[in-house]
Amino acid sequence: MAKKQLLMLVVMMTGLAAASLGRAGREGPSAEEIWSENFCEQAVALARQRGEKPETLNLVNCRLLNYYQPSYWQCVIAAMKTNRDLTLDAARAKCLADY
Repeated sequence: MAKKQLLMLVVMMTGLAAASLGRAGREGPSAEEIWSENFCEQAVALARQRGEKPETLNLVNCRLLNYYQPSYWQCVIAAMKTNRDLTLDAARAKCLADY
């Protein structure tokens, strides 16, 4: 459990650092876009751990899906954790209906 919290902290700090660097001197992705991309990657990693087909997961491009709010991806992750049988696509559809 402590490893997960440490990993989450590292991801958060990396996102904040990247957001700061992006704003210093040139226009880059917003902090919200970076957070969204990070949460998307976490959702894909969770799906991969659960054995979802790589062909399906390879179609998910988190850099292109960063326009969703981070809360959307948090919903996807929570839905997948609540229901182990829920696929990434099904969790996304469920959360999109509430989005």
